[in-house]
Amino acid sequence: MARLSQSQSHGQDEPAAASYHYDPKLGDPHAAFTPADVAHPEVRRPEIPARFLVRVEGETIINTMWGKRTVPWRSEPGTPCIILGYWADGTVHLRWPAIVGHYRVDGRFPAWVVTEDPTAKMAGGGRVLIANDPGARGPTLVQRALGLVTRLFRKA
Repeated sequence: MARLSQSQSHGQDEPAAASYHYDPKLGDPHAAFTPADVAHPEVRRPEIPARFLVRVEGETIINTMWGKRTVPWRSEPGTPCIILGYWADGTVHLRWPAIVGHYRVDGRFPAWVVTEDPTAKMAGGGRVLIANDPGARGPTLVQRALGLVTRLFRKA
């Protein structure tokens, strides 16, 4: 049984509130696993883009130069993630950069916390990040240098 937030009193099939607390022991360890590329061959990728429908919180242990640390993380509804596969017990294998946008959380979650996002741009094993699609560019190096020279001559 999933460990749900205190506001949830129902089972994993009927969430009562928009919150889930990560349980690393969720699911049947003997349930059959189907990779995302087998479940959705039409996508032609090893993962399926998705978004969280509810707030998901948890903690993970990371190794640092000062030893092991427990680091809390939180993902709000709408946070992008990827589905790597499905278990027969109704859970999904998810991965996303949850800690400071760099460290990835990889775990087993109930299927009701996510929805597939067929409109998401994907490339190279993950989502195309907003930073990889820059909008308007700032002034070029030459333009900045001319601005500096202009300001220096105005003061002289």
